[in-house]
Amino acid sequence: MNKKEITIDMAKDTGLALTLVLLLIVYFFGKTPLLVPTIGVLILTMTRPAVFKPLAWGWFGLSHFLGGVVSKVLLTAIFFVIVTPVGLVRKMFGVDSLRLKSWKKGNGSVFMSRDHLFSARDLEKPY
Repeated sequence: MNKKEITIDMAKDTGLALTLVLLLIVYFFGKTPLLVPTIGVLILTMTRPAVFKPLAWGWFGLSHFLGGVVSKVLLTAIFFVIVTPVGLVRKMFGVDSLRLKSWKKGNGSVFMSRDHLFSARDLEKPY
């Protein structure tokens, strides 16, 4: 991400996020001396948000990086936690939806023959 992509709205969002983080630190850890800098950051966010552009560049760059990593980790976890066990259970019970066992055993096709006369209702509600 280059600095030209950072808008004033993104800088405002970064300033507000910094304000929120400081307020949460004050609330949960009792660091009341941080109230004055928190108010200063909020006033700066409302009056001169362009000050936060360098911080916004890093903040949004980190968010894009984490978004790419977390999505891959999450999808991998879902695959191994849900899809793999379902496939193993189906294999254990001998389910052969793709008819792989009958593949190339004879000269005929392994496609299922479906003799169905399609009507207008089939096109309106395909599922």
